Amino acid sequence: MANKPDKEDEVLLEGLSRDLERLERVFDEGPSPSLEEFQLLAAHTLRRKRRRMKYELVLFMLTALLIVSIVCMAAMAAPMVLILIHGASMLAGIAILASSRKLRSAGKKGSHE
Repeated sequence: MANKPDKEDEVLLEGLSRDLERLERVFDEGPSPSLEEFQLLAAHTLRRKRRRMKYELVLFMLTALLIVSIVCMAAMAAPMVLILIHGASMLAGIAILASSRKLRSAGKKGSHE
């Protein structure tokens, strides 16, 4: 009976080694790049990242300029509407703040009684 577990272990080890050899053949990679190639890749990646960040900044600035110009045009065309929108948003903000304080205090008072 002592031979059975040893034989099972050997069969298991053989199967694992076959699978590992098969994985090595599938994922066999060429030689790794040299230090100079890694440095070139890092420099290229850094340049590409900087270029992308500049592009995103320009896109953000153009979008912000567009939004500000639309708001200014709306303020010149219909200043009363803009004042009403600002007043309504302020009242909504105050109402949300007041209700959230009420909800928070209600949760603290009697939820665990």
